[in-house]
Amino acid sequence: MRSHRPAARTAAALIAALGLTTVAACGSSSSGSDGTATTNVAASAALKGVTATGAVDLKTAPKVALGATPISSKTVEHKVLTPGTGKAATKADTVRLRAQIYNGTSGKLIDDGYAAGRSEEGYRLGRTDIVAGFTEGLVGATKGGRIAFTIPPEKGFGSAGNEQLGVKGTDTIVVVADIADVHTPLTTIDGTQTPAPAGLPTVEFKNGPTKEPTVTVPKSAAPTTAQQATLVQGTGATVQKGQTISAQYHGVLWKDGSVFDSSWQRGAAADFPIGVGGVIPGWDKTLVGKKVGSRVLLVIPPADGYGKAGSPPKISGTDTLVFVVDILDAY
Repeated sequence: MRSHRPAARTAAALIAALGLTTVAACGSSSSGSDGTATTNVAASAALKGVTATGAVDLKTAPKVALGATPISSKTVEHKVLTPGTGKAATKADTVRLRAQIYNGTSGKLIDDGYAAGRSEEGYRLGRTDIVAGFTEGLVGATKGGRIAFTIPPEKGFGSAGNEQLGVKGTDTIVVVADIADVHTPLTTIDGTQTPAPAGLPTVEFKNGPTKEPTVTVPKSAAPTTAQQATLVQGTGATVQKGQTISAQYHGVLWKDGSVFDSSWQRGAAADFPIGVGGVIPGWDKTLVGKKVGSRVLLVIPPADGYGKAGSPPKISGTDTLVFVVDILDAY
């Protein structure tokens, strides 16, 4: 549902934006019997010299000292710098944080989450489009804590490294993260579904909420302006402009009801920045302000979709799009 892939930015290059293009090089994290990524519970040798002073207030950057460099590791190693409280994050959770990221070889700061204009950033740890070592490193984090962890090349950018960030294929990355929140997103929408308004497509979940819905499009002409209907009213937080939403969605063409995209069919929720031009205009205009836990029906004409160019081969420049979107999280 993206209008385009996000441009590479230093702030998000390691974590999300470039992570979308480096998954193949990252490898995959190891898993325990419960399906969550395993962590190195032994004292970290690589991080033994890493310290950070200052309160974990998510406002003031800590004063970080890496100790002797180069820092190198073969696995994702962890060190608790300031203990937090509450549940420890698993791969099923979302973590909000501010982080400072270093090249372990040179000791150079390559990204500063405390820089002017930056705010807390959220990451759903079950995502597969983020650098594997980053999500693995956050497993075990607790609210109010400060942690350090390493990302070895095979869990980062691989042998190619990342020239933009000044990371070579042999460099270990060091992350120091202050944890603002750990929470578990929804996996399905709970609530009684109301019928769609007259003249809009009908939506049925014949095989339950974990499978894609059946969307039946009217035989009438498609509306010329964007239409929306909340089929299930959520009770969670309100989606804010600039957040990332985690959603299950199903898209069909008004003209023939054929499916052109479906996260349900792929078997995993998808994550999108919202309200900032990272998705088609029809999503930005309608999903900001909705509640987490809501199921929304959207009918989006070309002007608010992919425009006159369409999105070949499935979507032409005259196609009206129909979506069912379950909003599972906003972070």
